[in-house]
Amino acid sequence: MSFWDSTKKTFSRAGTGLRGGSSGAQTADPEFNEQEQRFRNLERRAMKLLQETKDYRSSVTGMVLSQNALAENLTAFMLDVQRPQDYQNAYRQAAMAIAQTSHPQFDEVYTRTVMEPMAQYCGYMPEFTKALKKHKHLYDDLEKARRALAKEQTKAGEDVMCVERAEQDVKYAEDAFNTMNKALVAEIPKLINSRVYVTDPSFEAFVKTQLQFFNDSLESMDKVARYLPPQGGPEDDKMLDQRVESVMEQVRSLTICTLNV
Repeated sequence: MSFWDSTKKTFSRAGTGLRGGSSGAQTADPEFNEQEQRFRNLERRAMKLLQETKDYRSSVTGMVLSQNALAENLTAFMLDVQRPQDYQNAYRQAAMAIAQTSHPQFDEVYTRTVMEPMAQYCGYMPEFTKALKKHKHLYDDLEKARRALAKEQTKAGEDVMCVERAEQDVKYAEDAFNTMNKALVAEIPKLINSRVYVTDPSFEAFVKTQLQFFNDSLESMDKVARYLPPQGGPEDDKMLDQRVESVMEQVRSLTICTLNV
């Protein structure tokens, strides 16, 4: 079994702890206020992390596409050279191997083990946001019912039936609000704690897929390195600079380059 298949299979067994009840709501007590603030912080950071996973994938794809395009244009640029260098063809083949084999494997596994789990986790955020909005509506309903009861109680010659009906409305509103409030206070910490079931296996997969991709790329590029002179010291670098400057001096001496047009 290849590394890429093994990583996908291993990750498919991870993260199951994320699935569970995800009801939520809001309350006006200090405990709720604390949990709501924790959720808002989590939501902001989670969405930012999700975007960064997408940006990283786009960056790797952009690098591979640019590398492949550079190799193609290098070949076209040197097409009519009488003595073409072996490194040109070797680099083109290496870039093509990375673009057609290494990168698709990386992209598939990275999407499966990093982006999709993070997107799934972030997909719970809107449900909690809707629950928080519902809680606010329930709180408003409760306050409205309490005001209606107070109004009935302050009326001269109050109607007992109207007061009892208003009291019943308050009780219904309190029950609905408290139920939602308890759910949110209990579930928000679970959502926050469950992030470890996403980040731990996803980060492990991220490091492994990144390492494998660059190892595969290095293996392809090593086939190009054999056509290049060995890495030298400062003197070799100085000689290379002199060779480049000599060529550029010849270009600058061309008649067209000396015309003041």
